[in-house]
Amino acid sequence: MGVIFITGLSGVGKTSVLQRLGNEGYDVVDTDDHGYTKKIATGEGDEIVWDEEKISHLIERKKHPHLILSGCYSNQGNFYESFDAVVLLEAPLDVMLDRVNKRETNPYGKHTDERKAIIESFNYVLPKLRANADVVIDTSKVGISQTADRLKSLMILSHQVRI
Repeated sequence: MGVIFITGLSGVGKTSVLQRLGNEGYDVVDTDDHGYTKKIATGEGDEIVWDEEKISHLIERKKHPHLILSGCYSNQGNFYESFDAVVLLEAPLDVMLDRVNKRETNPYGKHTDERKAIIESFNYVLPKLRANADVVIDTSKVGISQTADRLKSLMILSHQVRI
């Protein structure tokens, strides 16, 4: 089974590309929406992270030949070795903020404190995501169809490598 992981900050198109691939019959999981996270206490306050036991079980299942996951959490690096590819979707900050402001399916990013968190993540988290990605796709330069096609190509490559 090939496992492709899509990561990126809010407003880069993770949900849109997952919906596209899901509509085409691919096994996709947005870990933001399916109970794969938990809240933990840190020295800086509460933080939402992946529930590592649930993510492990998800990766191990073999329902389809490929699994495409998405999310962006501080502990996702603990699973990078389990993925055939880590794909970072990114966009310029102004594009991300505009998309977040216009979207109707997810309220995150509409409040001032959430927008500040997106800006802070753009400055401090994005460079770390970029450093650990196998593939980087700037979604301000390619559409959902092209992004989905690139991910499908990665799935084909991961299958060929495993044969």
